[in-house]
Amino acid sequence: MHPMSKPRVAFLYEHPTWTRSLLAAMRLRDIDVEAIDVATFRWHADERPPNADRWINRVNSMPSAGRPAGVVAATCQLLSWLEVHDQTVINGSVAHRLGCSKAAQSTLFAQVGMDTPESVAILSPVDALAAAEATGFPVLTKPNVGGSGSGIGRYDRSEDLSAAIAAGDVDLGVDGTGLVQQVIESDDGIVYRIEMLGPEMLYATAQPLATDGFNYCAVDGTVVGNPGSAVTLIEPGVEVIGQAVAFMLAAHAEVGSIEFIIDAVTGRPSFFDFNPYSNFIEGFDHELGFNPIERYVDFVLS
Repeated sequence: MHPMSKPRVAFLYEHPTWTRSLLAAMRLRDIDVEAIDVATFRWHADERPPNADRWINRVNSMPSAGRPAGVVAATCQLLSWLEVHDQTVINGSVAHRLGCSKAAQSTLFAQVGMDTPESVAILSPVDALAAAEATGFPVLTKPNVGGSGSGIGRYDRSEDLSAAIAAGDVDLGVDGTGLVQQVIESDDGIVYRIEMLGPEMLYATAQPLATDGFNYCAVDGTVVGNPGSAVTLIEPGVEVIGQAVAFMLAAHAEVGSIEFIIDAVTGRPSFFDFNPYSNFIEGFDHELGFNPIERYVDFVLS
């Protein structure tokens, strides 16, 4: 962007409130921001996109409750349209598609040399039993498009999984596809998250594993006020940060978080989730020495 011009940013969002602080920070920095709800945005295939110095994709890969499920696929189409017209997009179509696919994330983790649970992609709940027998029990079944732990189930025996399939209890989410994933037991009962901004770590957190679900949203962990789920800041090792950088580059993602646990068997990090909709937790500015939202705005202006 030209240093003397007022930057113009087109900001794609899905949830009506989750991005208020970020938008407010941009406007305070004199950025001309057009907030675009992807559920209502209309575009013509033969037209050029609206004029903007930069487009920002802040669409969650798992639509929030009450929002159209088709927003995930619609965002993929919109991002492809922008890229065909050579628009600069923060978290473009490749990063978005990876965020929408647990199976693709698992593949990329393995491709860049990161330890990850053995996973088998399935197209229907009836395929889950054969997949679980290939990986070995216990297993998790996960919707391919999912977030905040929604739809995840754990099965320790084939009889339990068979009963769940017969009862229609295996939830494969909005697009009806999913994966069966080997259970990795945690060495220390902690789930770790590295938040990335560009080629660098923004910050990293630790959060106790849940005993009654699979929701490790950092924002939920701070808002709920449950001391047992409190999020704390950590300093991960150099090797883990390097792996996160490699993944982000391979994912063509500028912003996002990567989650892992410490495998009780190997003692190594086992990576299981990539979220291009990065969470900006609040309340740690003093410990960090900076405000994550302001650091993100700096990145947008760079």
